[in-house]
Amino acid sequence: MKEQKYTGIKIITALITGAGILRLSAMLLRDRGPEMAMAVPAYLISIAVMVLLAVFFGEKDRITEFRRGWKTFFTRGWYILMVSRVFALMTAIGLSQEKEAVFSPVKFAGFAVVCLLTACFEEIWFRGIIQGILEKYGKAKFQGFWKTACITSAMFGAMHLMNLMHRPDYIIGTVTQVLYAFSLGMILSMILYSGGNIGVAILLHAVFNFSGSLSEVFVRQAGTQAGDMPIASAVFILVLMMPGVIVARRMYNKIEREPVFARKRFG
Repeated sequence: MKEQKYTGIKIITALITGAGILRLSAMLLRDRGPEMAMAVPAYLISIAVMVLLAVFFGEKDRITEFRRGWKTFFTRGWYILMVSRVFALMTAIGLSQEKEAVFSPVKFAGFAVVCLLTACFEEIWFRGIIQGILEKYGKAKFQGFWKTACITSAMFGAMHLMNLMHRPDYIIGTVTQVLYAFSLGMILSMILYSGGNIGVAILLHAVFNFSGSLSEVFVRQAGTQAGDMPIASAVFILVLMMPGVIVARRMYNKIEREPVFARKRFG
C-alpha cells in the first residue's frame, strides 16, 4: 500500500509539473509564434526541468540511453513513418492549390527545431518519467507491460485536453487529437519497451509532429485559426491513426516472445 501511494504521488507530481510548464510556456509565447527567438530557450528550460525531475525520481537511465536500439526507428516505427508520409503528401496536395503559399528557410529550420524540442519534452515527460514509474510498479501489479502502456498513453492523450483552455471552441479537433495521441503513444511506448532508446521515440514523435503541421511553414501567419476541425478531417485522421493501437498490440505480442537479452530492460 505504501509503495502504491508513493507511486501515485510521483505520477501526480510529474503530471502537475509538466502541465504547469506547458501552461506557463503558452502564456509566455501567446500570439508570438513558435519561430520567435525566445521560443527555443523556453523549450530548453522546460526540458531541463523534466530531466531534473527524471533524475530525482530515479529514471535517469531511461532518458540517457542512446547507444542501442536505433534500428527500431524503422523496424518498430514503420507505422508512424507511414502515417507521417501520408500527412506530408496531403499537405503537398493542399499547397499545390494554395496561391498564397510561401516558404522561408529560416522558418522551416525554426519549426523543425521546435518540433524536435516539443517531442523531447513530451517523451521525457511521459515515456521517460511516467512510463518508467508505472513500469516498475506494474511488474508486480499489472502482470505485463500492456496495461502500463495503456495508462501512460491515456494520460498522454488526455494531456491534449489542455488545448481547450486557450481554444474552447476547438472541441472536435481536441477530441480527435486526444484519440490519435493515445494511438501514437501506444506505439512509442512499445518502441521504448523493445529498444530502450528514448532517442528513437523522440525522433519519431518529432517527424510525426512536423509532418502533421507542415503547412504552418508555408502558410502566412494570420492569427489564431478560427472555427473547429471539419468532421471529415477528423474522421480521416482517426481512420489513419487508430489502427496504431492494433499495431502496438501485435508489436507487444512479438516483443514478449523475444528473449530477454534481445531487448533493453529498465528497473
